[in-house]
Amino acid sequence: MDRPSSPLATRLMSDDAKRRAGRWIVGVLMLIVVAVAVTALRHILSNTSRDEIDAAIRRIGSGRLLLSLAITALSYFVLTGYDMIAQRIIGRRARYPTTALAAFTSYIFSHNFGFAVLTGGTARWRVYRHAGFTLGEVAQIMIIAGVTFWCGVFLLLGIGLILRPGALTIGALEISPAARVMTGALVLGGIAVTLAVLHRAAGRSLKLFGWTLVLPTVRLALLQFALAALDIALATAALFVLVPGLSLSAFPELLLGYVVAFVSGLLAHAPGGVGVFETVMLVALPRIDRATLFAALLVYRVVYYLIPLAVGLVLFLLHEIGWLRPATTPAGYDPAPAQLETLPN
Repeated sequence: MDRPSSPLATRLMSDDAKRRAGRWIVGVLMLIVVAVAVTALRHILSNTSRDEIDAAIRRIGSGRLLLSLAITALSYFVLTGYDMIAQRIIGRRARYPTTALAAFTSYIFSHNFGFAVLTGGTARWRVYRHAGFTLGEVAQIMIIAGVTFWCGVFLLLGIGLILRPGALTIGALEISPAARVMTGALVLGGIAVTLAVLHRAAGRSLKLFGWTLVLPTVRLALLQFALAALDIALATAALFVLVPGLSLSAFPELLLGYVVAFVSGLLAHAPGGVGVFETVMLVALPRIDRATLFAALLVYRVVYYLIPLAVGLVLFLLHEIGWLRPATTPAGYDPAPAQLETLPN
């Protein structure tokens, strides 16, 4: 005769079923978004032949490709600064090789696979726990690094909307110069208000989704804005140099389109924003020849996503087998075994 389940066991089973159902729903929605984006992409390129795209790829040349690779490496180096700022805010510090490995593998996995909390969060945890960081500290680093990225997004979005000449056209939508400048000014005004609040509240703790976060000083917040803006500008520059014949005056327009496209792919949770990123870029930048821009986007996906992913997988594997781990575990380090059970192995 079966023993009746306890209320706690029943509730845990119910919660687990809800989580599994939630993952399935998100996965299905992600596939739908990718399918819609790919369909839209095929429609946009319907008047562009494969021969035109192949010729555009050949026009890029080895010099532009090597320059894009160098800028990409610099961009990922700047990305490690996100974690360094986060460690400073929470009052912890790891050796730079550990920080760089955690940041690089986290970002490259989340960039390519989506679902940053699961993919990038797992990579960060598996690296930082060997340096003595607790689960709560790693969670704080993730949140602060995410905030740093959005700082750069809003800063560049505000500047880009103000500096971009003429009306802003995205597909069939056209935004007048006055509305464009006003929107940019509102975004920058929101940033100014945020900095004013931090000036009064710096160092205080903030409860967010059950976690305790320490608010940064204005100086650190300004560093977050500057670092993220530099990172996004470098990521855009890695694409910019792959578009032959594009003048430097077109960079602000490309930068604004890049920010919108990258965020769109991020919100869609599509792996690497595939399909979504390319579609939004082509729609947001109608003045650039489509074959030329699409060819640059294809090469850019290899340069900025796939090559770093291969490097990241090798480094992460070396870490997992023990070759890139710290020589010793800090004294008094408690891996919080009860919490570890909730994380992927």
